[in-house]
This record gives sequence, structure tokens and C-alpha cells, in this order.
Amino acid sequence: MAYVQSLRVRFEEVDFARIVYFPRLFGYCHSVFEDFFEKEVGVTYADMLIKRRVGFPVVRTEGDFKSPLRFGDVCRVLMETNSLGRRSVTCGYRLYLAESDRLCAEVEIVSVVIDMDKFQSRDIPEDVSAAFLRHLASRPESGH
Repeated sequence: MAYVQSLRVRFEEVDFARIVYFPRLFGYCHSVFEDFFEKEVGVTYADMLIKRRVGFPVVRTEGDFKSPLRFGDVCRVLMETNSLGRRSVTCGYRLYLAESDRLCAEVEIVSVVIDMDKFQSRDIPEDVSAAFLRHLASRPESGH
């Protein structure tokens, strides 16, 4: 089952064409990823990095943009775990216009897990792994 969160499109996020500037969609996904930690793991993303010293740098992104979002729109983001390795997580995001079925973008982001002090790969902490597993994608891969 997907983790779901809604965000409102802010004035500062639109471009000259009056639609959400495409890199902002990746920002929306990362905002949802950060909030996921507090709501699903029970620790803020800041505490994960600063206190627990576990980081999640992005190593690959992919996005398909389907329909624009405009200033004032609500963007409903569904985040699922597409795959979970010992030292990495791949999250899939589907961004919709509010509660409609109008798909605005599909994004996939791969993050590796690192020890913040050594800046080296490490295993995903068990509590974090368990949270991602609760949101494992149930749909077949779309074959990007």
C-alpha cells in the first residue's frame, strides 16, 4: 500500500509557462520521502542524518511528465517502495492532481544508504527497512 501525502503548489514553484517547473516535482518527491521518516519510522529525517548519522543520497532519478500542475493546485503524491536492497532503496512516486485520477508525473528515485561519518555504504537500519517494506509496491514494474 502506498504512503500518501498532499502538497499545495506554491507561487515560487511555477515557471514562465505558469506550470510547476519540472525540477520542483523531484523536490516534491523528496519532501514526501523526508516526511515519511517521521510518520512511518518515528524519527525525523533531520534526526536520521544528524543524530543517527545515516544518510540517503540519491544516485539515480527518472521521471515521466504527463500533465501540468499549476499555482494553487494540490498535488497528491503516492510513494511506494519499488525495491529494497540491503544498502539501497528504490522509491516510485505517482503525482496526481488532488483527489482525481489525473496522473501528472511518475518518478523513480534510487537512494543508497551511507554512514554519514565515513561517507561509505552501510546496511539499512532495521526500523527503516521495516517501514519501507510496509509500503512495498504491489503492482508489476512498468518497464521504464
